[in-house]
Amino acid sequence: MFLLAALLSGCCCMPSSLPFMEDDPAHPSPLEPGLKFDTEPRESLIPRAIEGFPEPAVGIVSSQCGDLTNGGGVEGPGCITAKLKCNETVIGHTIGGVDRFDSKFYEKAMCWPKLVNHDGGDERIYRLDMPEGEWTAAVVLDSPCADLNLMAVKWNGDDCPNSKHIVPQCEGIAGPEPRHSVRLVSQHASTWYIAVEGRNEEEGAFALTTMCRRGLQ
Repeated sequence: MFLLAALLSGCCCMPSSLPFMEDDPAHPSPLEPGLKFDTEPRESLIPRAIEGFPEPAVGIVSSQCGDLTNGGGVEGPGCITAKLKCNETVIGHTIGGVDRFDSKFYEKAMCWPKLVNHDGGDERIYRLDMPEGEWTAAVVLDSPCADLNLMAVKWNGDDCPNSKHIVPQCEGIAGPEPRHSVRLVSQHASTWYIAVEGRNEEEGAFALTTMCRRGLQ
């Protein structure tokens, strides 16, 4: 159903969970909330890909979980912690975010069934603007510190949608794996709200990496 709706709307968001192994950190400790750095490919004897992109270096490893106790403030407007840029990694923590999305919202927007509990704790929400034309992006979440889930919702408003809004497209990826990704494909200028949400009230540090390229493949 999600894939059919995506194809009809001209955009596609395809989630996946990815195998995860402990790596050297992409950035040395101490990490700070809102820290941003250029994305580098993951060092591996066998090159691997994520959503058709070279696999990025792991943004945060378990030994760095204690570097952050909260994620700092919310820049705005509205629910937005910060704007995402292509080929960049940002460090965050769910504590100190907003409490705008819950299980009811995710189920109505067809992100996750209500069987996945997202009623407690804070979430971090980021905005990704994709320009006019044909573009593909991959958003990768590294969360070795807590059971955090990744969601992407297409929304053109200046603030987060709520359960009263009709959301044109949403996909979520949930599970215990510490690395998840979603692939976003757009044929026109579009705005995506990317949420990092703890399952069952879990909170923790994470890294969010965004990669982009022209074209739909």
